[in-house]
Amino acid sequence: MEQMRELLKARIAQVKDPVQKILLQDVLADVFGELLTYTDSCFASLEEKIDGELQLPEPFFDIYTGVCTKDGLDAASRCLFPVLDMIKAGESDDGEFSDGLPDKEGLRPDGFLGTMFLACQYPDVQSCMLHPHQAEVETENGKIQTAVRLAYSRPYQQLLRWMYLQFGENQRQWHTVNCPFLYKMLDIIDVEGAVPADAVVVKIAIDLGGLTDFVSSDAVLVWNVSKELYNTRAKMGAADGISFYEHQVPLQDLESGYLAVLEKKEPFTAVFSKEGLCLRTQREAQGSLELLKFHRMDMRRDQTVLLHALQTNHRNAGHADRLAARQSRFVWTKGEVSRMLHAYEAFHDFELEDICPDMPGELPAIDLNPFIQTHSMLKSKRKMALILHPKDSSDIFQYEKMFFLLAELQLCTEELEWTGIIRE
Repeated sequence: MEQMRELLKARIAQVKDPVQKILLQDVLADVFGELLTYTDSCFASLEEKIDGELQLPEPFFDIYTGVCTKDGLDAASRCLFPVLDMIKAGESDDGEFSDGLPDKEGLRPDGFLGTMFLACQYPDVQSCMLHPHQAEVETENGKIQTAVRLAYSRPYQQLLRWMYLQFGENQRQWHTVNCPFLYKMLDIIDVEGAVPADAVVVKIAIDLGGLTDFVSSDAVLVWNVSKELYNTRAKMGAADGISFYEHQVPLQDLESGYLAVLEKKEPFTAVFSKEGLCLRTQREAQGSLELLKFHRMDMRRDQTVLLHALQTNHRNAGHADRLAARQSRFVWTKGEVSRMLHAYEAFHDFELEDICPDMPGELPAIDLNPFIQTHSMLKSKRKMALILHPKDSSDIFQYEKMFFLLAELQLCTEELEWTGIIRE
């Protein structure tokens, strides 16, 4: 702009008529003056808009999980909600969460009898899933003897997988959900087909030997995530020659995290500001919008009766963690791994004994987070063993907590395959 202004000045200087020169100088001053004022106001408005956008910090999306009985739920809770409440009535019809849920007629899927919580160590849970068990199923029409098998609860597993996908669609970094209770919620499957699909199951008694006393048939998982529905109106906008629909959603609680879930699936951009959420889509306007809200935890105002202490994926990132995050590669030493693990609250129940690269011998297979898949060009990965000592050997969730920590380490590398060992 300054070059064009100097060029016009040079051309005006060549004008011989003084009247014309004065008129051209006035036009030059007025036009460029107004143009500069307009440009400055546009840039100021853009800077103000950018400054108003909120880069929600990581703790806004911390997930807290717990388990309680149905009678222990707090209907007025403001921070803990049943996990399966995320699935609306009829939403299972699309097949996304259909396994393990009744259909519209109330019929159970083939063989599905119910879900139970088995409060024992991970190896004991694994042994219970290896072979069928004898069970007595009490229905409204009488008692039925049958054989059942146990498997990880599919509705819970599928719902957490869906949650990870929502982080991806919102283009937001996510961390593994630390939910050790998930791997103790087991679906009960009738392997003989003795119980009719339309029978109302009143009670199930399964012979698990010495583990029978650790079974809870009315346990539910809870977390600090709820779903809110908003009606929106879209207005057209354009940027860089591309038109889009802009939806404004006012938010009252700006100290919680939000993820947008579109009714009509398509790529979108979500921008948070002090005025609320601005959602931009290109294909079509959204008539309604669902938001996943990650509530702040305040147990002083919650009356949920938990069976076990809450678990969380929260981590306290220190100055060294923020510096290390800028590095392109991690140096996998015991000190570096210790620094990374100490940031997680879940690690407070362990002591790091050692890490062992290329550990010889066969290592036991473990359940890492089943929703994480690493895509590596390497045909074979070096195995890195994490050796932990639990501070409380009676903690029934020690293996699941270790799996959470291993999954977080696995997210940081594709050239290594992490495994874990518990040493009492």
